[in-house]
Amino acid sequence: MPSTKGSVQKLNTAIVIRCILGLAVSCYAYYVELATEEDDSYEAMCDISEHISCTKAFSSEYGKGFGIIPETSILYAPNPVYGLIFYALIALLSMSNRYITSAMVVTLGILANFGTIYLAYILYILNNICVVCVSTYIINAAILILSVKKHRQLFWNAMKNRQKKSN
Repeated sequence: MPSTKGSVQKLNTAIVIRCILGLAVSCYAYYVELATEEDDSYEAMCDISEHISCTKAFSSEYGKGFGIIPETSILYAPNPVYGLIFYALIALLSMSNRYITSAMVVTLGILANFGTIYLAYILYILNNICVVCVSTYIINAAILILSVKKHRQLFWNAMKNRQKKSN
């Protein structure tokens, strides 16, 4: 497997670009959620039909705290807030080329994709398609794939360096 510093940098850039997209989508989702709460007549661009509606998803009981965090908890917030935190954290962590940091990014990516599966199931229950939500699912999957590639690349780089030192 080829391993160069340049390929790790390309993966870093690809991950950060996905994080920027995730931040943009999460900002839009948060904006829509706030606008809907302030104005019942607000219609978001992502509200295409009765069964293709992001506001339907955001205003459901699962739109805050993933539907599992109690309203009395300090962690109870609109789901896009968690997305903003996640994408910012991944972008920052992916700047590091340390193996342990890379492992953290992969772990967070796996957790985010479990959340994606859960939220996709919720959309199924709601009989709804949320274009914004599905966009974040795709971004989360891409981040996981790229972070696994980076993690493997760092592993092979470390193996090559060990081999050079032992020779």
